Amino acid sequence: MTKKLTLIFLFASQVLFAQNKPLPTQFDKFVNKPGIEWAAYASDTVNFTSAGLNNLLLKRISKNEIKASKPVESRTAETDKITYCPLDSIDQAFYGDHIDIMMDSTGTQYFMKREVPEKDSSNFKRTEVTQILYIEKGKLKSYIPFITPTLPVYMSTGKYIGERFYFTSCYNYTYNNKPRNKSKLIFLTQTKKMISLATTQNDQLKEMYGQNLVEAIWPHVLKNKIDVFAIKDNWKLKREELDISIAVNEPILVPIYDSAGNVISYVVTSKPVDMNRFTDVQLVQDWYYDHKRNKIYSNIKELILLLKRMIKKWHRF
Repeated sequence: MTKKLTLIFLFASQVLFAQNKPLPTQFDKFVNKPGIEWAAYASDTVNFTSAGLNNLLLKRISKNEIKASKPVESRTAETDKITYCPLDSIDQAFYGDHIDIMMDSTGTQYFMKREVPEKDSSNFKRTEVTQILYIEKGKLKSYIPFITPTLPVYMSTGKYIGERFYFTSCYNYTYNNKPRNKSKLIFLTQTKKMISLATTQNDQLKEMYGQNLVEAIWPHVLKNKIDVFAIKDNWKLKREELDISIAVNEPILVPIYDSAGNVISYVVTSKPVDMNRFTDVQLVQDWYYDHKRNKIYSNIKELILLLKRMIKKWHRF
């Protein structure tokens, strides 16, 4: 993680992030390690259109350059028994037998197998990215176990009815695996994902003392292990400036007295930041494809903290 946090003061949004503890799979059991302080799934659908990732993967699968499986969904039993298969098996699972019953001139029925339809490369652009965010030794990190491109589905009338998982590839079985040569990675896109700190019962994998994402990171901020910047002017905040800058309340002036009882100076303080006032975060990530190893990596650029604004009401008497 880039050692950088940016602060912004906004009202709460509607995006939710979750926190239950399901049975572990081979891709998420690493969160049980003592060094992992917090972890949760943060999967999303991303359009890697600029790099044409889906079409690139499809071509490589057809040439047997990389491995793929039938679609796999995260946090299911099938993630523990990955079976690679050729493209024709993937197509069979997606399109079915694709066989028509025909009749010749004598009235005799026979079966004819239709060709797999050509993919429209311009529509083959959505990718379900399975991602696990975790905090290890004070750093927020990203792990991409696999991705699943989706194909649009149409009715016989040509009406679009949605997307369906096509295949799963780019398997990465080691959570802390790093690219060997970053200079050769293919840049895919940058995303900005809103995550609510409100909790549900779906995506959380690990928490300590009931802490959410920001609460788990904040002790490392207070120890100056993570740089924090005010979003208004990109000013790097010092440790002593954090409470005043984030609290958005009037600073408290504490007088300093000499031995005779005279005020000689003041110390500016503020109440500690109330963690309940942090409502959401915006996660900014750069995405890369390792062509040689067929893996997806994410670089966390920054985490923007959103703070509920406190509005003071003045009354005239």
